[in-house]
Amino acid sequence: MTRHRLPIGFALAGLLASAVAAQAAADVTAPTSAELAYKQYHAGIHAAVECRGAKFSASDYRELESRIQQRAGESVHVGRKLQLIQDAKTSINTTLSGSGCTADRVQEALAQFGTLRGYTPQ
Repeated sequence: MTRHRLPIGFALAGLLASAVAAQAAADVTAPTSAELAYKQYHAGIHAAVECRGAKFSASDYRELESRIQQRAGESVHVGRKLQLIQDAKTSINTTLSGSGCTADRVQEALAQFGTLRGYTPQ
């Protein structure tokens, strides 16, 4: 009977590893349209800071965040927001290090920021 313990142990370990891998794959889903919008607006904010020297107070950030939420159209989970903001900064920084503020990607982000800044709720 002890001869079966080792293969059963390997089978259980394999099942556990498969379950963990499946959960990890499920966590990496395609971003929703709201998440994409959220990331684009934050890329614009970061581009404005890096290329235009924009400075924002805590109040400014709250207002911008409110406008982003209105524009995104649906709620984005708080933990996901942090990831999207970091992804936006990384994307802009990578573009800046290669092509500078005149890069098309940075100019698009700055245009997004201009749209966000000029947005007035109806």
